[in-house]
Amino acid sequence: MTPGALTALLKRRIEIPLLAVAAALFVVTGSATPSIWYDEAATIVSATRTWPELWAMLHTVDAVHGVYYAFMHLWFDLVGYSPFTLRLPSAIISGGTVALTMLLASRFGTRGFALLAGVVLITIPRFTWAGIEGRSYALTALLAAALTLLLMRALRTPAGSSSRWSAVWPWLVYAGVALFSVGVFVYLSLLVVAHAVTVIVLTSSGTLSRRQLFAFGRTVVPLGVVCIPFVLIVASQSGQVAWIDPISQRTLTGILITQFAPMNPLFAIFTWLVVLIGIATFIVARRASTTRARAARDLMAWVLPWLVVPTVVLVLTSVLITPLYSPRYLTFLVPALAIAIAGGIVGLGRLTRRAARLPFAARWPRMRSVPYTALAAVAGVLVLALLTQPSYVAQRGAEAKQDASWSQAAWRVSEVASSLPSDASPAVVFGSIAYHPAATARVVEYSYPWAFTSLDDVALVEPIGVTDRLWETARPVDATMLEGHDTVILVSSGRDREVNEAAIEGAGFAEVDRWHYTNLWVKVYSR
Repeated sequence: MTPGALTALLKRRIEIPLLAVAAALFVVTGSATPSIWYDEAATIVSATRTWPELWAMLHTVDAVHGVYYAFMHLWFDLVGYSPFTLRLPSAIISGGTVALTMLLASRFGTRGFALLAGVVLITIPRFTWAGIEGRSYALTALLAAALTLLLMRALRTPAGSSSRWSAVWPWLVYAGVALFSVGVFVYLSLLVVAHAVTVIVLTSSGTLSRRQLFAFGRTVVPLGVVCIPFVLIVASQSGQVAWIDPISQRTLTGILITQFAPMNPLFAIFTWLVVLIGIATFIVARRASTTRARAARDLMAWVLPWLVVPTVVLVLTSVLITPLYSPRYLTFLVPALAIAIAGGIVGLGRLTRRAARLPFAARWPRMRSVPYTALAAVAGVLVLALLTQPSYVAQRGAEAKQDASWSQAAWRVSEVASSLPSDASPAVVFGSIAYHPAATARVVEYSYPWAFTSLDDVALVEPIGVTDRLWETARPVDATMLEGHDTVILVSSGRDREVNEAAIEGAGFAEVDRWHYTNLWVKVYSR
């Protein structure tokens, strides 16, 4: 589909851009309220480096996120950094994902079915979570939908094309976007594996020809070869995912619940029941009209591999090689889940309509004229909206992200610093940060730098950018560092707080105030 054709389609299908804008606004609402957390702090310290500093860092850590960091670097150059601007691109991208998901769904059903799939996507908790996350997860969902649409377009290339170029360019575009997608997040390579399963299934069913199968193979094999150096670089930095747990009984909970509906089992149970109904409808549709049977077969061939294959491959790799499975890494599956849920809701309406035509329902003739599919769509959306509401509200709480209370601590530091006399010489000491032994509470300063501008970071040795590592280097605080200062503010979790407290008090300071937030202390000392 050319850009002109896409523009014309969006003008004709006005509900697509309207719902996309509504989705972006819905997602971005309240996005600045949750405190920044560790992963987002990694985005901040990476994207705010200079280009040479970022390039040096990617040679040692986080190459897997390099393209996203480069994008955010450009974004911060344009609008500056704040918690809101950090998360705004994800919200905008989420609106685009809704639009592409609707375009995808329109390949399997009516205009109403596409609208239903878009609305369902907005209700999925993992989708609304990714939309206010300063990481690449929302972008992976957009790229997954775009890549699937591009493959559909490439597979529709006529056998008797007027020129060789018209037969080749759709495949080149697919390969280019796939290469970019892997650069954004290497796990998106698993979508290409799912696409391979789809193409094989459709070829074996007679929907695709062997020529189309070979065209796909000629595209993805060189693509895989080109990606090998990047994959090797990422593999050499695999120590950064050492936190991922091995496969266990909890993995099943991760797959069925956390992957799509974190901490919302009711939403997950309902959606999986609806998806199973959709599969039952597919079985029934195989005996129905040729058009309906083909639409149902195509939907299953495209959506089920997208949903299942990446998860299965990651779990097997985690069992056989090294733990790699993390539920949030599969955010790019949410467009497929939305279409599958929409198919299940429509299937429920059709099954109800079939039941209304059975002999036992003959005594209620009006039941035959009820619009069951429309009723099922409305009821399904209402139930999903009700079930997702707790997740949406919780995601926008002040400590929604890993119980981080960094924004509260930063506000308190700012209040303390502004209350000091103009001739005061305050120092700041950063201790540990909860859950992340490789970093320190200095991540609070990176996330909310305006709260620390008047403070002297006495223990800092190498700031970010000077070192090619993700975080800075610092020395333990001692009395010599605190010479010339009459006020010290300590920001630390409880893990090593006592060590810093003893060093500060040993330098002649006494505690004058303290505040305790979730997993974080702010203490003020004076002498």
